Amino acid sequence: MKVDDKFQILKFFAAVFNSVFLILGLCIFGCAVWILFDKDNFISVLSSVEVKTVAGGLFIIGLVVVGVTILGCMGAQLENRCFLLLYMGFLICIVLGQLFVTFIILLNHGKITSKMKIEVDKIITEYGTNPDNQRHWKLLDNVQRYGHCCGMQSPNDWQRNMFIKNNSLIEVYPCSCFNTTDCPAISGFSTLLFGNGNETQIHPQSCVDIITNWLKENTLTIVGMEVGLLIVQVLQFIVAVYLYQTVGQKAKLRNGSQLIRSEEHCEPNPDFLDDPDQNHAYPEPNQAYAHTNLAYPEDQHQADFGPNHSYHR
Repeated sequence: MKVDDKFQILKFFAAVFNSVFLILGLCIFGCAVWILFDKDNFISVLSSVEVKTVAGGLFIIGLVVVGVTILGCMGAQLENRCFLLLYMGFLICIVLGQLFVTFIILLNHGKITSKMKIEVDKIITEYGTNPDNQRHWKLLDNVQRYGHCCGMQSPNDWQRNMFIKNNSLIEVYPCSCFNTTDCPAISGFSTLLFGNGNETQIHPQSCVDIITNWLKENTLTIVGMEVGLLIVQVLQFIVAVYLYQTVGQKAKLRNGSQLIRSEEHCEPNPDFLDDPDQNHAYPEPNQAYAHTNLAYPEDQHQADFGPNHSYHR
């Protein structure tokens, strides 16, 4: 296979892998933005160092992926071996960063789940009493309403709620726990957060499985994207190595052809050397120099002293 054909095939595969690499990188970047800045998801109730570390790592990896993709495309299009070396170096750095983030996720998955349960129990306890946490109340209401569940471990978890305990209320639950369209009002209270009803009117299922499964699914999604990105990076690195070698071969062939052309320009004309009838630039003996009336030195000597003159020291 010719070097140019091989180079074009490698450029095609490099473009394909870079496109997939960029898409996965943007997905990971989007996950990081979602974790860090979206306050309407249940991850926002977690303020642990592990979650922030994972989100920060994903954010940096996503940004670097975009820059590395551009660098790889430039190296292939410009046939620049320096860019290709930098490209391969950054790929190795991204792999190390991915392994670190994946290790943090898998190692601290149990800790993150436990932290999530503690935070949900805290929301249940402060529900309806601390106005600063209204955003968390809405998140829990959405989980209970759309997940058809009530309480973290069971509906009895709401008996620890400060509003219910302080008012010594019985069979009182948040409106999101009821399986009816209307929330039964509490006699003597104007609150719209709680309702009064028996166990047949509320969702019997606990929310622990729904929350933990939701957390597990998102964790597996992030890990799956990391693994997919890792596989693509291995293929990218292999293609980049072959591109680096092929660019070097093209440079050698280009330099060799230039050297051959320069040698052809420097070679004398063989027809000029082999033709005895050519008028050469050098005059024959006893022939005057071109464009002058001077003869060769020995002829000039004879002309000065005469043909029969003999010079003696």
